[in-house]
Amino acid sequence: MKKTDFYIQEAIVQAEYALMAYGEYEKAMLAANTKLVFYHLHHFVLHVTSIDKLLFPKGNNFRLEILKNVQTKIRIEISSIRKLRNHLEHFDERLDSYVKSYAGQAFFDCNIVTECKGFPEKDFLRAINGNTYKFYGENFDLTEIHSNLTPLIKTLKSVKIAP
Repeated sequence: MKKTDFYIQEAIVQAEYALMAYGEYEKAMLAANTKLVFYHLHHFVLHVTSIDKLLFPKGNNFRLEILKNVQTKIRIEISSIRKLRNHLEHFDERLDSYVKSYAGQAFFDCNIVTECKGFPEKDFLRAINGNTYKFYGENFDLTEIHSNLTPLIKTLKSVKIAP
């Protein structure tokens, strides 16, 4: 086994897990089960972020050197999910920010707001609007990220079996 194969194999597994979590998210959306929507999206975000961390490590020269040829073959952008993952990972700090600016307005968290008109951009923490994950005024396009996973798996499998 080549050294790159260890990282590629794990990235493939994480992509497959992310696809599974996204499928469960879609089922939860159809069932209008808000708790399960956010539960499965949390896992989707974690798995996609694991792919990015595995293949494009920050500050890990050992892995960067091993994966530099693999990185040139990956033509998709999944690093945008890191920011959402950081929001979820450091939720306590985001909650601190919300509470500091709280002025008695209505509080929204973990809401499905698809087709809601005039939903306040800063009066909530987490919301779903269509396939956009909204976190305290920032938007993350889940469809765009999800659509990159299957091509990524295909690319990684071709890189893994290449000599």
